[in-house]
Amino acid sequence: MPRQSKGPRLYLRKGRVDNRTGQRLPDRFFIRDGSTEVGTGCGPERMDEAEQRLAAYIGEKWTPPAAESDPAKVLVADVLALYGHERGPKLKSKAASNLGFTNNLLAWWGARTLSDVRRTTCAAYVKHRTSQRIRHGDTGRMVTPQTARRELELLSAAIGYWDGEHHLTRRPAVILPEKPESNRDALSRKQAAALVWASMGWDRIEGEWKRPSTNARTNRMHLRRFLLIGLYTGSRSDVIKRLCWSESLHDPWVDLEAGIIYRRGRGEQESRTKRRPLVKLPHRLLSHMRRWHALDAKAGRTTVLHFGGEPVGSVRTSFASCVAGAGLNPEVTPHWLRHTAATWLMERNVVTWEAAGYLGMTAATLENHYGHHRPDHQSAARKAMG
Repeated sequence: MPRQSKGPRLYLRKGRVDNRTGQRLPDRFFIRDGSTEVGTGCGPERMDEAEQRLAAYIGEKWTPPAAESDPAKVLVADVLALYGHERGPKLKSKAASNLGFTNNLLAWWGARTLSDVRRTTCAAYVKHRTSQRIRHGDTGRMVTPQTARRELELLSAAIGYWDGEHHLTRRPAVILPEKPESNRDALSRKQAAALVWASMGWDRIEGEWKRPSTNARTNRMHLRRFLLIGLYTGSRSDVIKRLCWSESLHDPWVDLEAGIIYRRGRGEQESRTKRRPLVKLPHRLLSHMRRWHALDAKAGRTTVLHFGGEPVGSVRTSFASCVAGAGLNPEVTPHWLRHTAATWLMERNVVTWEAAGYLGMTAATLENHYGHHRPDHQSAARKAMG
């Protein structure tokens, strides 16, 4: 009996050697689809871009499923495929993230039908996902219930999209896990300094700073820029990774003459939940960025973050390496930089509406989650109580 095809998927080919020169070739992602292999041109540091190319490949070979309104006859795989093909390109969220969520859903739900979507199976899916390790970066961290929740939200949206087209006789409800309270952990200034020091190629080994290799400084150069921009502006990771040196229609960009970062391209729409207003650059960061731009202009680089001459698709692995090198808790993630910037602004007693506009969040969110860091927080109440 022939083995069932796993469908199109990414495969990282390592250890290749050029037959003509005998030199080792860089590791690259390939799309493997049965006996067919298609190169993506992307290395491990461009995982997000490789996933986008996989999504494009799947979209090109996809054919619409037959119309069906009976949940017992509709495969979850077909529901996700229809949603990804028709609705996916119009979503404001990252295509790579949606593809990752879809792949995780397919691995568990793919062979099931919509009639299998119920409270117990949703709970079983969450249990399954939270027993797995995060595959990006060697951090050892487990998938969180919040990630499983976001994946189930995508499944729910896909079911709604199918129902809008084919009018299911009964639309199954996707039961989500409770939304956890997101922690707002921040780095102290000493911890932030250690992280920046690690990004310069140093590791804290047995209490002393040592440089493990001569290439460490060069290999982490892109992360040094990522850290400083994140700490100084509180911008989200996706904004920093896509940042360009010149005006862009589709990507965030820097105006060094005006000292401004535009967090979205000229043609990008504002997100309802993740606001991306422009931010005026602090003087120290502006000086760094002018120096970086001078270096990149000579080399013909167009993006602020780059590695090996190519734009950076992901910082997960390098960030985890720096966290380990700095001797910090492995739970520290790139999003901590945003929490840190918000916390520091509150500690400096910056006016709420101004800090919120600077960070790109609502004043209510800033006050609710970071307001307790103000020096005068509850000062009147404390004074009244003696």
